[in-house]
Amino acid sequence: MGIRLAFGIAAVVASIGMASADEFKAPPMKDGLWETHSLRTHEGKTVTDSSVKVCQSQELTKSTQSMGDEVRKRDQCASTVSQPSANTYVEESRCAKGANAGSVTKVIYTFQGDTNSRMEMHIHEHNDKSETVMVMDMKYLGSCPVDMKPGDAITADGKKITAAGNAAGK
Repeated sequence: MGIRLAFGIAAVVASIGMASADEFKAPPMKDGLWETHSLRTHEGKTVTDSSVKVCQSQELTKSTQSMGDEVRKRDQCASTVSQPSANTYVEESRCAKGANAGSVTKVIYTFQGDTNSRMEMHIHEHNDKSETVMVMDMKYLGSCPVDMKPGDAITADGKKITAAGNAAGK
C-alpha cells in the first residue's frame, strides 16, 4: 500500500464525517489504536482492499474535520443529514466546484458505541451512471503503542508511516 493511500485512509478514519459543525457531528470515539479495513469498488468490481492501523486522538479528528470543512467551503458543497436510527446517520452531498462537481455522494455512518464504526460511501459520477462504493469498517484495538503518536499508521505489510510522512521499515 502506498504512503498516499495509507494517509488517505487515515484521514478518512480520523474525520469519520466531514460535515460542518452545524450539520452532522460524529459521536466521540476512543483515543488509541484503530484498525480500518477498507474496500473500494467501481461498477461492482474491487479496486482496492486494504487494512491499516492508525493511532487516533480527538485533536487529530478535530484537525481533519477542519480541513474537510475548508474543502467543502471551497468546493461549494451542500449536504443534508438524516438520522434513521439511534446509531446511524445518512449524509447526502452535492458540490458545485472541485473534482466532485456535479456528483452526488451519499455516506452512511453507523456507530456501535465508541469502539466500532462503519462508513459506507456511494459516489454517483455526474457524467455517467457509474457508482464507486467505499466501505470502511473501523474498530478500536486499545492504546497506541509507545512508539506511535496520533497520525502514525501501520500498513497491512507491517510498514510504519509516521505522521510526518516518512515510511519506516518493519
